[in-house]
Amino acid sequence: MESKTGNVKEEATRYRLVQLSCENVTVTPEMAARWLADNPHNRAIRKERVDELCEKIRSGKWKPSPPIEVFDTGRLWNGQHRLTAIVETGCAVELRVRVLKKVEV
Repeated sequence: MESKTGNVKEEATRYRLVQLSCENVTVTPEMAARWLADNPHNRAIRKERVDELCEKIRSGKWKPSPPIEVFDTGRLWNGQHRLTAIVETGCAVELRVRVLKKVEV
């Protein structure tokens, strides 16, 4: 059910997103790297944002944020900057992870 074109408007009219779960997860750098590897249509990474998040992780000032979102297929939907910071710091971080499923309408 993945869009072949990556066109977000097309996906929005053909699918609705259903939340399957949402829970706190300790996200390791390895987990983050796997999700980032399946991130084909996301915007470019902003290095300044990743650097800011890395500093918060390293200094212990990391605070919970909105959940990262992944599809039940493993494809990343939201959270690439946070996951990139986890990979770059090599630190595991507690995140809220929402798992979504696309349902054809």
